Amino acid sequence: MAVSQDTISKIKAMPVSSILTACGVELKRVGREFVTQCLWHNDKNPSLTISDDKGFVFCHVCQEHNDAIGYVQKKYGITFRDACERIASNHNFTCQFTDENSEQYQQKKLELLKLREVVESQQERFRSSLKDYPEAINFIQSRRIEPSVSREFTLGYDASQRRLTIPIHNHLGQLVGFTARAITDDIKPKYKNSENNPIFNKSDLVFNEYKASEFIRENDECVFVEGHLDVVSLWQHGVKHAVALQGTASPSESVLRRLLSKTRKFVLCMDADAGGRSAVAKFLDSVQGLTLKGELDVKIATLPDGYDPDSFVQEGNDINSLILNAPSWLDWFLANWLNELDFNDKLKIQNVESQIKSLFSRISSPALRAHYYDKASVRLAQNKQSVAAEIAKGFHDSVQVPEVISGWIKPSAADTRRMVEKRLLRIYLHIPSYRFVLEPLAENLVFPETIWLWKRIQELQEICSEDILLNSLKAVVSVSEPAYISKVRSILTPSFSVENDELSIMHIEDILMEDQKNKGNLN
Repeated sequence: MAVSQDTISKIKAMPVSSILTACGVELKRVGREFVTQCLWHNDKNPSLTISDDKGFVFCHVCQEHNDAIGYVQKKYGITFRDACERIASNHNFTCQFTDENSEQYQQKKLELLKLREVVESQQERFRSSLKDYPEAINFIQSRRIEPSVSREFTLGYDASQRRLTIPIHNHLGQLVGFTARAITDDIKPKYKNSENNPIFNKSDLVFNEYKASEFIRENDECVFVEGHLDVVSLWQHGVKHAVALQGTASPSESVLRRLLSKTRKFVLCMDADAGGRSAVAKFLDSVQGLTLKGELDVKIATLPDGYDPDSFVQEGNDINSLILNAPSWLDWFLANWLNELDFNDKLKIQNVESQIKSLFSRISSPALRAHYYDKASVRLAQNKQSVAAEIAKGFHDSVQVPEVISGWIKPSAADTRRMVEKRLLRIYLHIPSYRFVLEPLAENLVFPETIWLWKRIQELQEICSEDILLNSLKAVVSVSEPAYISKVRSILTPSFSVENDELSIMHIEDILMEDQKNKGNLN
């Protein structure tokens, strides 16, 4: 029996580094990749590169190129089937097999080839039709899609159904089907997908995943929107790390595995209507286990009522700032619950209390759990009614205070100053209104990584406008020395809300403007 294609696809979607680590291989991180000793030659120094993004291992000495299954085969001297079984066992899933014989396999291969030939032929026809039908050109122009962007996404036109065609590629870049958008309101439904078949499986497809992958890695962030034309519009406006799920609001397991190999940060920017709010709720429900364990950071970028990402940017609004300042999903949930709370309805208050306790109690980090209980308490305590005060008290009573660790040591002066220097640059980058106060203080930085980042900021400010400073800085940092990348990443993309109160500024000033002797004695 042969290993099923589903099992093979599942293995290939996994990070290569996790498969090797589960086999006891020691890896050393170098930037976005890893290195270890090569199995294919007598390697005394690590020369085998492991790339999760590209899904393979490559030796710069002997030129061996293989995937994770090939590596496990070589390491243990076993067959392809045995390697798949070992990987599946290490990762707690069942390796499935098929009874396909050689003739059946060839038949299936031929079927897939024919399906791809059909969609390629359709795409040629749709692209050719686009220029022959003024109504199609008018629709594209009405959506303010530039010709270069239309070519980039190879938009077409199905004249028989009067629909704009948007080609759908899988994560490998192979054309597998289409989403067709009606060009007038009387055509129903508005969107129509290719029928599911062996090459077009909606639950495993993400529109623009292949093209966006490079930009997702560069930004260390993936933006999810609802509509395909939202993706096209955001691409045109410089947001090239945006994708759309294909006909579902909840990412499948295979989709999550692929995207999590590129970034652990998602931003949901759905339409500002009931459908969009429902899509956010369904998405969060499907990834809640990962977010509560701290394995995935999800933020919610909320558009003004009635807008979608396309209409928002078409009116000249700054989508980058909206994405940058998006609150965490926990803050979003808390705000929604409390903003809609009727303090005159005791039953509703108790219901909200129950919801908050149920959700927050599952946060794995004690510190983060206490932080959100405190936020809920503060909001509820703002109301003078006794029932709100009782709920606030109940939150604190339900928090399990972690045991005090004996032998706690006060942070050194160096640790405190490094934290403050990073805070200065974080506020400087994310809250421009404070820059005039912080700029003089930045001249007193003493740590190599903060000095280095400050110099890059100053250089970019000479040539960049304020609205693209942060993204330009991210691009510069992404190609810098790995040592700097790891030390300044939290400054560029902080996990929590950036501090913007005057007390934070005063604390920065107090620490940085201390006697100059502290610069030489920060231990």
